[in-house]
Amino acid sequence: MCRTSPTDPALFEWLFADEILDLVESIIGPNIALFSSHFICKPKGNGKRVPWHEDSSYWKTMLPASMEVVTVWFAIDSSTRENGCMQVIPKTHNTGRKGFSDYGPVDASQNIFPTEVTKSQRDEAKAVAIELQPKHASLHDGRIIHGSEPNLSQLRRCGYTMRYMSTEMKLSASASEYHRIYLARGIDLANQAYADPSRVYADVLRYRASHGKNGH
Repeated sequence: MCRTSPTDPALFEWLFADEILDLVESIIGPNIALFSSHFICKPKGNGKRVPWHEDSSYWKTMLPASMEVVTVWFAIDSSTRENGCMQVIPKTHNTGRKGFSDYGPVDASQNIFPTEVTKSQRDEAKAVAIELQPKHASLHDGRIIHGSEPNLSQLRRCGYTMRYMSTEMKLSASASEYHRIYLARGIDLANQAYADPSRVYADVLRYRASHGKNGH
């Protein structure tokens, strides 16, 4: 599995496209910041699963606990059960621990991440597979419990994740030292700085290269 951060400013034509932002606006409102984006690729025959997790758990030092973040998962390839599509456990973003479940260790040789939401805080029987055809997309809340099985097929599974947040949320001071956000639509409501989409920020790319995590 590989994860590649975009380095070409031309990708903002996708990230700021009205077709995408209209979907996002229907969920978080008209004032939208681009939080992050990256390509996620599961090569054929990839034997590791993505354990059950919440994205919010990894962002808790970056954003307020309200986590008004929506991810658009855009399929480059077909994404099916056969090649390890994403699965979600519905409604877990607003029940229980609301994005901050307890985690326990898992076998690193079999999993992309070393930890997983504990069994007592997830109900896998309710999981729904998000199967997509190329050029189709799904949207999910940053706090929902999700994961994916290994891609043991002979079909690559590649997607592009575009993550957006309400401009009411403020990026933490510590995160702003290594992460950039962009004003995608509307106005700033948190008095924060936004990056220039025409630039490539070499310091951010270096940080991601040294601290990057695999996606799902």
